[in-house]
Amino acid sequence: MKEVAEVVFLAIKPYSESSLWVSFFSEKHGLQNAIIKGGKRKKIRPMVLGLYQIVLYRWSSSGLQNINSVERSYQLENTYNSPVKILIAFFVAESIKSFLSNEVVDRSFFSFIKKSILKLNETAFVKTYPVCFLADLISFSGHAPLNSSGLKIDNFDIKTGEFNSQEASSYLVADPTLALAIHEVFYNNSVLNEGLEPRLFDVLLEYCNYHLPGYNSKKSVEVIRETLYD
Repeated sequence: MKEVAEVVFLAIKPYSESSLWVSFFSEKHGLQNAIIKGGKRKKIRPMVLGLYQIVLYRWSSSGLQNINSVERSYQLENTYNSPVKILIAFFVAESIKSFLSNEVVDRSFFSFIKKSILKLNETAFVKTYPVCFLADLISFSGHAPLNSSGLKIDNFDIKTGEFNSQEASSYLVADPTLALAIHEVFYNNSVLNEGLEPRLFDVLLEYCNYHLPGYNSKKSVEVIRETLYD
């Protein structure tokens, strides 16, 4: 049975002399694995975090799918012509894949992924993007910190997600400037004080590791740090 679906590719590996193995996420079927027969020789080669229309035959609820056709939904030239954005794309794909399971089918999450991909393609602020992406992922998952708008912010507790915590903790971010920037990235979608991005990135990674079950981006984190923040 033939089926057409819009998907985002999250991982791509060689499978045989001419074929590719891919992990993809679709609005209807969630996280799946597939083989693109002759994928190495096709005119359109799939890219990690690319958006594509694919044609599947013999759809199955388990096992490897067979993809017979791949067409781009969006060109995303600004991403794939930029070495730095390509590295960020791998980080985003790894973060998304670790957040998912094969049982997840969430239409709103596909929309979230799509918006994140288009935002990466359009943004000129590459240092800020990974920070804002992590904040968006945390918020989407329902684990955003408590909003403290209108208050003077002195600190932030990674473990409780609370600003102005009264408890001493090894998870406490005691720098008021950094704590305020954490609040801003969640509730005003901005980063205060250029140069805080490396510290914000590390705090939000720790927050993800603590609050998002299964979150893991270890493979690409060091590359992001070395490329963007050193």
